[in-house]
Amino acid sequence: MLRLKRILWTAVAVCFLAVSWLWDRLAPLIRAIIDLIPLERVKQAVIAFMDRLEPYPTLAIFLIPLFASEPIKVGAFWFFTQKQWLAGVATYLFAEVMRFGLVAFLFTACKDKLLSIPWFARLYALFVRAHEWAHAQVDPLRAQIRAALVEAGLIGGKGPLLRRLRALWRIARRGGAA
Repeated sequence: MLRLKRILWTAVAVCFLAVSWLWDRLAPLIRAIIDLIPLERVKQAVIAFMDRLEPYPTLAIFLIPLFASEPIKVGAFWFFTQKQWLAGVATYLFAEVMRFGLVAFLFTACKDKLLSIPWFARLYALFVRAHEWAHAQVDPLRAQIRAALVEAGLIGGKGPLLRRLRALWRIARRGGAA
């Protein structure tokens, strides 16, 4: 039972880190895309407007990405009903990227003000601690996988491919990593 519990918590940690990894990798890309949009005055006006707001109304601003992306997702599902799969997937992905970009822009613009809300600051601290916990759960597993791949020669550039695959097969049959 303890082993199953550890496996489940490790799976939760991996999912959490996967989302965090996506955020870390995609946020700069989406920020770059937003920077390409020639609406500098609009962006500055939004930031100036948010600077005038108190913390709780600023928090309500985060509903805008949700309201902006949901109608686009309805359009994506309409494409799916018409069996236009590529258009549906593209529209859905556009809605998600747009929502993600808006949230990243808004959070960057008003992070300090949001952290002045006590419960939000506690929630943010909890998120940071959860991120650290997830790393503590997953990092030993990553080290084992990396050691197995190095031993197999799949990373590190040792030997021809067939020898690497045989070594990986031996490790898998042996029952795990180093």
